[in-house]
Amino acid sequence: MNELTLTECSRRRLDETYVVVYAIKNEINLKKADYIEKSDIYTLIGIDIRGYRQFLNIYQDRVNNNRFWLDCFESLKSRGVKNILFLSVDDNKNMKRTAKIAFPEIVFVDSLTNIVPKFFKYTSEKDSRKVASRLHLLYTQTTLTGYKEALKEFNSIYNNAIQQKLIEKYLCNVENIYKYSKNIRELLFKHSANLEFYDTIRLSFNSNNNYILDINEIYDKLGNINNYFGFISFKKREWTWILNDLIQIYPKIDFI
Repeated sequence: MNELTLTECSRRRLDETYVVVYAIKNEINLKKADYIEKSDIYTLIGIDIRGYRQFLNIYQDRVNNNRFWLDCFESLKSRGVKNILFLSVDDNKNMKRTAKIAFPEIVFVDSLTNIVPKFFKYTSEKDSRKVASRLHLLYTQTTLTGYKEALKEFNSIYNNAIQQKLIEKYLCNVENIYKYSKNIRELLFKHSANLEFYDTIRLSFNSNNNYILDINEIYDKLGNINNYFGFISFKKREWTWILNDLIQIYPKIDFI
C-alpha cells in the first residue's frame, strides 16, 4: 500500500469531532535563499471520539500574518471538522484567537510538550521523561487537595530562582483545570502519546548545524506515519470512562 504524501494527507477528509487537538511546537532551522532563519512549526494531532490518534497537518507559524491561523482552522472545517472541544497549545495568541473564531466552544489547555523542555533546560535531570512525569502528576491528581500536595512537592524539587520563575509563569493556571474529572484530565495531558513524535522532530531538525528547505522534509523524516497515528492511546475501559464524562458536559454532541 502506497503511503500518503504530506499534501495528500493534509487534504484527506477528517472526522466531525475531535475531543482534543494537540498543537505540538518544534523550533527548526529553515533555509531561505542565502540565509537560515529559525522558525516554529506546529504539528496538529487529534484524538477522535473513538480514542484514536490522527495526524491533521503540519504548519509553519506566520508570526506577522494575522489571517494565517484562521485560514488553517477554516481549512480543517472544510475537511469536515465541526467540533474541537479542547486545544492543547502553548501561548501562541494568534492561534488561540483564531481557533476561538473558527470553533467558538473550544477550550484551551496547557501543552506539556511545550512546558517540559523549559523545565528540563534548567534542571540537572538526565532524562526529560522524569520531568514530564512530575509535571503530568500536577494535572492528574484525584482531587484538588492532591494537586496542592503534589505542587508543594514539585516546588521542593525545583526550588532555584529560575525554576520558581518557570513555575510562576507556566503553572499558574493548573488549579483551574480541576473543574474537569480526572478521566478528562488524563486525556488532555496524555503527553506520553506525543513525546516520541516531538522528540523525533526535535532531535533531527533543531540542531544549529541542521536545516530544512520545506516542511515536507519533516514529514518524510518521520517515515511511516502509521508508526505514530491510527491506533488508540487508551484502554477500552479508560475510554468508556472518558466518554461518559464528556457526554455529561457536551450533551448535544454525538459520541456514540
